Amino acid sequence: MRRSSFIIVSILVVAALAWTALYFGTPGTPSDATFVVESSDSAQKIIDRLVLRGFVRSRLLFKIALKTSGLATHLQPGTYTLADVNSYEEIIIRLSSGGVRASEFTLKIIEGWDLRDIKKALEAAGYAQANRFYEVTGLPATDHRTLSAATAPKPDDFSNTFLFLKEKPSYVSLEGYLFPDTYRIFKDATAEELVKTLLTNFDRKITPELRAEFAVHSHSMYQVVTMASVIEKEVRGDEDKRKVADIFWRRLARGMALQADSTVNYVTGKDHASVLLQDTKNVSRYNTYKYPGLPLGPIDNPSLSSVRAAIDPEPNNYWFFLTDKDGAVRYASTFDEHIRNKARYLR
Repeated sequence: MRRSSFIIVSILVVAALAWTALYFGTPGTPSDATFVVESSDSAQKIIDRLVLRGFVRSRLLFKIALKTSGLATHLQPGTYTLADVNSYEEIIIRLSSGGVRASEFTLKIIEGWDLRDIKKALEAAGYAQANRFYEVTGLPATDHRTLSAATAPKPDDFSNTFLFLKEKPSYVSLEGYLFPDTYRIFKDATAEELVKTLLTNFDRKITPELRAEFAVHSHSMYQVVTMASVIEKEVRGDEDKRKVADIFWRRLARGMALQADSTVNYVTGKDHASVLLQDTKNVSRYNTYKYPGLPLGPIDNPSLSSVRAAIDPEPNNYWFFLTDKDGAVRYASTFDEHIRNKARYLR
């Protein structure tokens, strides 16, 4: 009996020690996962602050990991996110990578974001010239011909630097050309410099091979980017994007209205899966319920997959589609079938 009790106690002690070692050897997860290393920080000061912030539970175990790594003298100043680290070794490697330096901030533009979304991200990052963003890009969902220069100056003209903008009308914004990606921006960069950085990336990502395909399909880059921006908001999967692209191009060829809910939402600033009837009557030229053809310009900054879908649509016999509550796309060849799909999948 004593022997079995001793064994049980021994097992419990070993388990407790193992749990303790695992707990103290695993990084903590503070709610604020941002960590800043200043250029004047010593390794000891960095460790102290990691412990104080709750990222490191055991100073001793972290010091052992740091010494073993050989990176004690390679910790770099910068701003880091430690939200996804799973070990002290990962923290050390992250802090040796350089991160975002104190003079920079990270701007992550999500596929399908429009100018409003980007401006909000700039404001959240504390970018000093966020209030000048629209001055450079132009206003979202706006025909600048309808506004006085004093009310809303036209978008800056970058067409001499970026030839792909030659086709863009001067009275619409740079929506569609601010390529979705993660950028490191200098905090003291002007709004013009920031926008040029985004346009440069677009110029790089839309390769000469892609541009050659625009001509093959008889669409200008402006038309393709505008169509891609609508597709981006309408459906998600690559296969569905190509099918919807074919539907939309055929509708345009027949003189039919696109009737894309996403274009109405762009005008109203709402995010309705099924737009209100009164909103479809909005007189904006971006509203494809009221006006046939493509919207006046892009309605967001589309992904490369949406651009490719607009260039290379998948032929099909459908004329209508909707996305149900589960995200599945339901296609119809006739309007009556489309109405039945609405009754079946949207109620």
